[in-house]
Amino acid sequence: MTSVRKHFSKIEFYITNVCNLTCNQCNRFNNHNFKGWQRWQDYESIYRSWSQYIDLDHIVILGGEPLLNPTIVDWIYGLNDIWHRNVQILSNGTHINHVRGLKQALQKNGNWLGISWHNMQQLDQLRGIMSEFLGSDYQEIHGKPNNKYGGDIVFGDKDGLQIPIYIQDQFQESSIRSDWTLHNNDPIIAHEICGFAQNKCYHFIKGKLYKCGPVALMPEFDQQHALNISDEDRQLLNQYQPLIIDDVEQQGQNFFQNLDMPIPQCKFCPVEIQPEKIYAIRKNI
Repeated sequence: MTSVRKHFSKIEFYITNVCNLTCNQCNRFNNHNFKGWQRWQDYESIYRSWSQYIDLDHIVILGGEPLLNPTIVDWIYGLNDIWHRNVQILSNGTHINHVRGLKQALQKNGNWLGISWHNMQQLDQLRGIMSEFLGSDYQEIHGKPNNKYGGDIVFGDKDGLQIPIYIQDQFQESSIRSDWTLHNNDPIIAHEICGFAQNKCYHFIKGKLYKCGPVALMPEFDQQHALNISDEDRQLLNQYQPLIIDDVEQQGQNFFQNLDMPIPQCKFCPVEIQPEKIYAIRKNI
């Protein structure tokens, strides 16, 4: 084993493709009928092995809608135990009152849940959700300078539990277009403007470490829905190799050194930043 663990400020644990909203331009393609979720017990031992090589400041759980993963509470406590860090869950908030044990998990170990709220015209619906979760005497704080989470709004209960709300009613263009084709751009330019690259949004998915979400999820989406791409592009799409735990000793250093560099698959991503208004429509799951 290496003597010094690789330090990361943040890694995002993506645990489900399933979402109960259809938000146009979702950058992880959950607005389509994207299936599959990860059971904590299936990956616990792998992540315990990863903790011997990687140290983390911030752990983020997301999806899809992570609260639709039946083992979400196990993920929270499990990651707490492995890395001895608190966990942030990034959710759309609509399922918060349907997860047994979630509130208790947020009251322990400094864990917290942030809600990305997409429909400004439905703030009354959000207040109803928060009233049920936090109690009818909840507090509502507006303004980013007034809260430690940087939320546009923060809801809190009398015991100090706080839920920050991030108003996000626009998304940038997704890698997968409406006709299920991919972009064909200069990978260097695409990487320069990429929010995943700029914010160092590395992903753990199914126990494997990826540079970003799209490079991991596009091949899986193609398997489920058959993208409208050439055989050559499909071959390139599947050529990216994440880092797996068995290869850390031999390949880890090279992988980490090149993690922030453009990759050929960046060509499949957009090169223009053109935010589009989100229409977050509820769907039956």
